[in-house]
Amino acid sequence: MIKTCLVSGVQFEVSDKDIAFYKKLGVPEPTLCPKERVLRRMAIRNERNLYRRKSSLSGDNIISAYHSDSACPVYTKDEWLSDKWDPMTYGIAIDFNKPFFAQFHELQKAVPRPALAVFTNAENADFCNYVGDVKNSYLCFGSIFIEDCMYGNPYYSKSCVDCFLIRKSEFCYECIDGESLYHCAYLQDCYECSDTYFSYDLKGCRNCFGCTALRKKQYCIFNQQYSKADYDKFMTGFSFCDKAKVIETEKKLEELKLKSPRQAMMALNCENVTGNYIFNCKNCFNCFSISRNEDCSYNIQTVDNKDCYDMNYTEENELCYEYLGNYRNHTALFCAFPYGCHDIWYCDYVTNCKHCFGCVAIKNREYCILNKQYSKDEYFELRDRLVEMMKQAKEFGEFFPVNISPFAYNESVAYDYFPFTKEEILKRGYRWRDEDKSEFQPTSYVPPVDIKDVPDSITDEILACEISGRNYKITPAELKFYRLMKLPIPRKHFIERHTARLAKRLPYELFHRKCGKCGIDIKTAYAPQRSENVYCEKCYLETVY
Repeated sequence: MIKTCLVSGVQFEVSDKDIAFYKKLGVPEPTLCPKERVLRRMAIRNERNLYRRKSSLSGDNIISAYHSDSACPVYTKDEWLSDKWDPMTYGIAIDFNKPFFAQFHELQKAVPRPALAVFTNAENADFCNYVGDVKNSYLCFGSIFIEDCMYGNPYYSKSCVDCFLIRKSEFCYECIDGESLYHCAYLQDCYECSDTYFSYDLKGCRNCFGCTALRKKQYCIFNQQYSKADYDKFMTGFSFCDKAKVIETEKKLEELKLKSPRQAMMALNCENVTGNYIFNCKNCFNCFSISRNEDCSYNIQTVDNKDCYDMNYTEENELCYEYLGNYRNHTALFCAFPYGCHDIWYCDYVTNCKHCFGCVAIKNREYCILNKQYSKDEYFELRDRLVEMMKQAKEFGEFFPVNISPFAYNESVAYDYFPFTKEEILKRGYRWRDEDKSEFQPTSYVPPVDIKDVPDSITDEILACEISGRNYKITPAELKFYRLMKLPIPRKHFIERHTARLAKRLPYELFHRKCGKCGIDIKTAYAPQRSENVYCEKCYLETVY
């Protein structure tokens, strides 16, 4: 079935498999294309725009993802988890003459929210958001099981700085989409590598520099084999602090990458899948950066899910739809950040709940609607009436509207992947937040070029981003890392560095084009107009191996 997106106007396909899934859950077919659906979900997640403000409960100074002018009360994590308040006191009776989303928004604005999303243990990680099991880490977002990490979103890693979606790695810098890396810098799409730099699409390599599409190689420079002595001599003469040499290296690498074949879809140990960066999955379509998913579609950055559609940033779920954040849910539909729940609809930040609809921040409850308690029979009768009302208003089957997000559009991760102009955002009816000029204080301090010349006192200085002018500081742990890795002090604010990493990645979107070798039709995240040499799986494997 071909449908037309109500927002973008583009046509999109709803397959027979999709229709069967929607019927199983009792929800209507989507009215928006996959791109607009993921944009809508991402618009309620603000990862890295943090603010200083006061707790709405204690008045203490805190760091929060919610600006001080946010409509909702904001508590520290400990305050939010405490028994000093009860979310049920904010409950409202259903008004069957008023749109559901308007009622939900009123409840959402009244109920306190945690300043930062820290779902499990966190030690010395006061500036991290959407994290769990983190220790001694700073400005990491969406990470779990990390230690001594800074600026990025590594997973199961230690001592990694400015990295994006790397796993099981240690002592890495500016690495993107990799796993099992050790002492590496400036890598992308590399796996099981060590002491390797400025490289792309390597597997099982060590002591390589400026290389692409190599397998189990050692002592290579720009894809040429060297002896250990000559390789060591080259590395001795190279300095990461020499900007001219770094720029020259990056230029050579880009030229080499254009000559090397690209894999149409990055997938490993998969059966019947489409998308990109798919690992150990079966029957998954239009998915990106997922692991151990089965019978799923339109998922992004999810792990261990079965029979789930349209989900982001979540793990260990079954029969969930249009949902993001947190994990271990069964039948969570149109929800944000639930944990350990079953049969919940249109809920936000609920924990260990069953049979709830339109609730915010409740814990260990069942048969609740808009934070009010009902008997089992009352709950199902009222829920059915509410669903019918929502169907009449064309609300049922839609995720929370972007215009009721607690964040401005350009604060959210949606802006990372779909960066519209301010005018376009306002035209869509979304909110925009102008930059706080207090973050742009003039400074005359310029760090020494070579890390050997950088004094300890740099941690007392205020630096200014060479692109945006936004101020930032160097922490003692950060300085220690740069010295160990012989890296220069960054000249850009961490948000600019994050934006630059995203620009190197492929979009969460699939296109039709032809294999650059055999000419067969392929579906890939490389748009047809791109100049890379993209091969189907068969041709790619024949060429690289």
